[in-house]
Amino acid sequence: MKYQCMVIALMGGLVGAASQAGEIAPPKDKVVMGWLESVFIQPWNIRLTAKLDTGAKTSSLHSNNVQRFNRDGREWVRFSLEGEDDEKIVTVERPLERTVYIKERHKGASKREVVTLTVCKNGRDYQTEFTLEDRSNFNYPLLLGRSFLSGTAVVDAGETFVFKADGDPCSKRGKTAATPTAGMDGH
Repeated sequence: MKYQCMVIALMGGLVGAASQAGEIAPPKDKVVMGWLESVFIQPWNIRLTAKLDTGAKTSSLHSNNVQRFNRDGREWVRFSLEGEDDEKIVTVERPLERTVYIKERHKGASKREVVTLTVCKNGRDYQTEFTLEDRSNFNYPLLLGRSFLSGTAVVDAGETFVFKADGDPCSKRGKTAATPTAGMDGH
């Protein structure tokens, strides 16, 4: 017991000294989220269940019919996105940010397109990059990785749906913005 108290006191002193030296950043304006949360993809206000995964760098989104095309001399991507609540399907068009190769266990590497989309959570909009893939074999259509979580949220692994979808101000947005199979390209 005597040694445990000495270790705790020593650790407290080290953390305090490191904090004063600027080595440990003070907490930012991060919100605590569960390992599962409802989010809304904007501007269509499509609700999806997201798994928050600190082991993944880039976020990933279930998408169908992924097609590349050129617009104004730049590569774009067109894909289908389906909501969980009303099974509405929208066709999304976004500029291609880059292509990544993801290592998959027992399969080798697969090529995926990366696009930037806006996610609304707790009344706030966040832009983040998503790899597009067929996630139909996964439990959740959307995975939010460290690129989203960094500076935004802390994950409480013991909680789910800390913020309920029906109480989220995002759920009230754009009820008329989503048109089935309507392309949204930002033009």
